Amino acid sequence: MNLAFIIGTAGSGKTELTASFTRWLELQGEDVLAVNLDPGAIIVPYPANVDVRDYITVEEVMERYGLGPNGGLVYACDMMIEIINKLAREIESFDPDLVVLDTPGQMELFAFRDIGVKIAEGLSDEPKGIIYLFDATYCRNPLNYVMNMFIASAIANRFLLPLIPILSKADLLSEAELEEIQRWSEDPALLQDAVGREVSEMDRVISQDMMEIINRLGMEFSPIPVSSKTYMGFTELYAELSRVFVEGERFTQ
Repeated sequence: MNLAFIIGTAGSGKTELTASFTRWLELQGEDVLAVNLDPGAIIVPYPANVDVRDYITVEEVMERYGLGPNGGLVYACDMMIEIINKLAREIESFDPDLVVLDTPGQMELFAFRDIGVKIAEGLSDEPKGIIYLFDATYCRNPLNYVMNMFIASAIANRFLLPLIPILSKADLLSEAELEEIQRWSEDPALLQDAVGREVSEMDRVISQDMMEIINRLGMEFSPIPVSSKTYMGFTELYAELSRVFVEGERFTQ
């Protein structure tokens, strides 16, 4: 069993990717399980055989403790540690070869609070990795692209797990925009030049500092362009997951 956590900023398409990619994997003959780890999700467009909302929902937490939406979401996420063993047993009962885990919409609740790492560690001792979503609609702006690189670097070093970057919603980009982002990933100097043309002097300095930290961490990013609507890039994402987890072989033999 292998576990892939879907992480990205709010609105980057985590839930859509979970739904679309798991369907695509099933069509490839892979034994895959979709898991919902977002207690605040209203609609989940995939069959979540394991769903944190069976135990905790934001609405119930708000009502019980008299909290507002933000406080309820934070507290509900923190409460997940109390049911981690139940979730782990549920996942194990399906005995899948690959588990795709849809994380909370507010990324910081999972990625930058202790609960995220504890959940990742507590769910299973099996191999794990992260699929990080660069939202294509925001990454048209070179400074936003640098910020996503910085966030992804922080997440990789916080979880200490392999991280696969993807450019989500790539179908919304023109061919020229997509090619430009791909050039940025290949040549940091081009990216820095693009930042310098787009932003103020202060933002340019901030961007340089972030890129210096990324380089010191030894992180490199070449996000795979992906579309949950057209299945664009799914073959490449599948190949990268296979390389990371099973040395390029199929998950389900």
